[in-house]
Amino acid sequence: MHGYTGDEMNEILKKQIWRKLEALPEEKVYQVLDYIEFLGSEYGDRQATEPPAFQKFAEGVQRQMRRSRVPANAMKETMRVLGRADQVLDSFRQAGREFLAELEAGKAERPPGDEPDPPPESREIVVE
Repeated sequence: MHGYTGDEMNEILKKQIWRKLEALPEEKVYQVLDYIEFLGSEYGDRQATEPPAFQKFAEGVQRQMRRSRVPANAMKETMRVLGRADQVLDSFRQAGREFLAELEAGKAERPPGDEPDPPPESREIVVE
């Protein structure tokens, strides 16, 4: 059996799965996740790709909350906050990548109002 990679799974199937997931209550979505993890462990011929560090952290928090039987509404709010934090971190990462690309290209721009001080005027000092 052959597993899908992001390039192989067609967009129609991705959208169909996503649409079905969106129609489920959150508790059932976690059951779907459990089933996907089960299928991956039983039938997957390779490991899923490693998530970025913050995603991995958030998944660990989520897993621990589920094990501790945290109420669904508390878990949902916590994961919403972690999702927003991930978006902020993504913005910083993207800004950093853009800055490094500009720096490597030799044209890093200064923020508006952050102009360098002009060189001091040269004055001749006459001592008598």
